[in-house]
Amino acid sequence: MKKMISSLIMVLCAFVLGAYSLGASAQTTAEIAKNNCDSCANFAAKTLNYCVTKKGNYGKASMTNALKDVITACKSSSEFIGNASAFQKRSAAIAVDACNECIKACGGSTVNSDVNIKACADECRKCAGNLSKVAKAQ
Repeated sequence: MKKMISSLIMVLCAFVLGAYSLGASAQTTAEIAKNNCDSCANFAAKTLNYCVTKKGNYGKASMTNALKDVITACKSSSEFIGNASAFQKRSAAIAVDACNECIKACGGSTVNSDVNIKACADECRKCAGNLSKVAKAQ
């Protein structure tokens, strides 16, 4: 009987702790956008390195500059959002513009069929989508 009660208490504790951690893990739109910014900046940095290494059409200024802009804008926006700064909306709007320009550069290039370039454009789309919500937040 004692083992049964002890087991029941352990199960209840596990359930309560599990339910508590589920509630605590809900993220705000800003937190999601911040994580997207971090991911996008890292992805763009890897893609920039890839493009510089491959050279040729990959190393064109339109592509590399767009990637550099995304890295800078997303890192800045992540910092502003993380600090709950009054500038987070403006920074998010700039990062959205940088992401959109990078998407154009990736899609308009002669290397747009490259899986790495497509993946970077997809990451920029996801980031821009969530950042636009931050930029328009009341």
